[in-house]
Amino acid sequence: MKESVSHEGFHSLEEQMQEYVDIFLWLQQDKGKTPGSFEEKRALLEERERKTALFLPSVCLRECCSLTQAEYWVLMFAFCFELENGLCIDCRNRYKENWPSLQYAMYLLSPVIMIGFDDVAGFCGGGGALQDILILGQEEEETEGRWERGLLQRPLLLNPAVFYFLLTGSLAQEDWYSFYAASEEIHKGQELFPLHEEEYRRLCGYLREKEPLRILLHGSKGSGAHTLVRRAARELGRNVVVFRVKSLMCASKSRRSYICQALCLIIRLSAPVVAVELADEIPGSPGEEWEQVRSRLLRGLGGSHLCILANTTAQVSLVREETDVGITLKDALSREEKRLALDAWISPEDRRQWQEDLLGNYRLNVGEWKKRQKTISLRAREGARSLSDQDIWLEAMQDRQEASRFGKFIEDRYGPEELILPEDCRRQLETVARLAKAWRGKQGLQVLFYGSSGTGKTMAAAVLAGQLQLPLWKVDLSQVFDKYIGETEKHIDEIFRLARRNRYLLFFDEADALFAKRTAVKDSHDRYANVSAAFLLQRMEEHEGILILATNLKDHFDDAFVRRIRFAVKFRGLEREGRARLWRKALEGGLPVARDVDFNALAEAAELSPARISAAAHVAKLLASCDGSGAVTGGHLREALALEAGKDETAIRGF
Repeated sequence: MKESVSHEGFHSLEEQMQEYVDIFLWLQQDKGKTPGSFEEKRALLEERERKTALFLPSVCLRECCSLTQAEYWVLMFAFCFELENGLCIDCRNRYKENWPSLQYAMYLLSPVIMIGFDDVAGFCGGGGALQDILILGQEEEETEGRWERGLLQRPLLLNPAVFYFLLTGSLAQEDWYSFYAASEEIHKGQELFPLHEEEYRRLCGYLREKEPLRILLHGSKGSGAHTLVRRAARELGRNVVVFRVKSLMCASKSRRSYICQALCLIIRLSAPVVAVELADEIPGSPGEEWEQVRSRLLRGLGGSHLCILANTTAQVSLVREETDVGITLKDALSREEKRLALDAWISPEDRRQWQEDLLGNYRLNVGEWKKRQKTISLRAREGARSLSDQDIWLEAMQDRQEASRFGKFIEDRYGPEELILPEDCRRQLETVARLAKAWRGKQGLQVLFYGSSGTGKTMAAAVLAGQLQLPLWKVDLSQVFDKYIGETEKHIDEIFRLARRNRYLLFFDEADALFAKRTAVKDSHDRYANVSAAFLLQRMEEHEGILILATNLKDHFDDAFVRRIRFAVKFRGLEREGRARLWRKALEGGLPVARDVDFNALAEAAELSPARISAAAHVAKLLASCDGSGAVTGGHLREALALEAGKDETAIRGF
């Protein structure tokens, strides 16, 4: 009965490991160790492993890594030594060390297993499989150019990832990688609808190649590169490992070695498609750092295909020479794809045409759309409102706007009826608004608002942004210019990139400072000022969105800029009737206006700009509030008008 039981399979991992521990305890004895007796024990052990129905991590590791007999038994000795304190006693007695070395492991195994110099070289990292499994005293410090101990005498340790796998049969979840099994479904929220169909077919073809390829996938963040790799790998029955290079770049030397070894283990065990997620920012020298990572990474790939995910042109230039083929992903959903996304998400009773029109104002890739979709859903649930409520969409789109030191949002929104302008100017603005709504050109729409200060240019920009349902972003010119060569161009580039990502309506107030006539080159300052102007002109031509320039000094504009402006609207002061309407509107709200106030006479008294009329009306309200009269009287208005006119000695007539 005992003989038959001994040939049964193992019932647990603990039972299997105890068998190995017993063999190593036997090897530590001084007598009875012969190759023949060891072979009997080994054969019996392997027979039981073959009969075991359980998943045995050690057997899996041996087969996936193609370990030789010597490599496998060194591996199991290192594992058992961590598990069984009793194995430590002999090592401590013989070598006075708390932890065994590779030298001690070979001392135990060499009487029963042939271990040659090639095996020893493999143990120490000379191309053997154990170089990605063992840690041979990497915590040892180098002193004055010499190591304290020889390589074979350093502590024999397992990589923690290997130890965890042998212990549990699974891979530890860590922040430097993600693992997706081929059988794992892609969550519905991760793939709204099939995208990049042409790119998908190409990637599947590359992954079918027997020769491992290094594939560059270039697309902005959120363009769907991760989902594309998972879709293609799942189609071919392949696992996927997403490796984050940033974790390696920022790691210490020992941590970096651990990560590289663990990644190699995962690749050996699962033969996945490896997707490398490049770092956004790399400390120190990017080229030098990448070279160190590249050599370790590519060495451990084995027969796996490599997909390098690059978000920026800088990342592409860093890895282009390492890749065999490239695939570029478009960085924005088409109008048709946005319609499909809305149809897939919103029920027919809540679906509206304006939702499609609103999304058409924004340049979104699938990742950005998912974020906005989540925000809209949360706002709808918070207020117990329907997805057909337009206000929650507008609020959600604003919530996702990016901030920048180069400008700020103009939050004020006005309706066209609130903007009081001369009739010809108003008609021009209405035409610009109609054209802007229908604009579908590859190049953007540039509009110039020019006229004296306070005539309503900024308010008109806010009205146009409201009609187009776009965020109005005013550029802060004081932050754009920089005394250091090349910095101004970087700032200009960032402004246009920000506007492109978020579909901002760009507003350059006092734009003559930025778009002024270029100067003759008298010194290096003039040369680089002209370079900045030329770069600005180039970015303005390439910009796909709407751009509004406002200036009081149109004559100061460079002719090259003026030629590229599609529409120009002149703002001028109001006639008497328009000024009277504006006085009435400016005095609305708060305290009432006395009945004897003659608005026509007030408008005739001084030819003030709309901005100055609004300022004077505000002062009159404050004066009425201060004296407690309960109404804004002609006296308050005369006093406020005198204060406003005194700024530039504007003449006041008969009020």
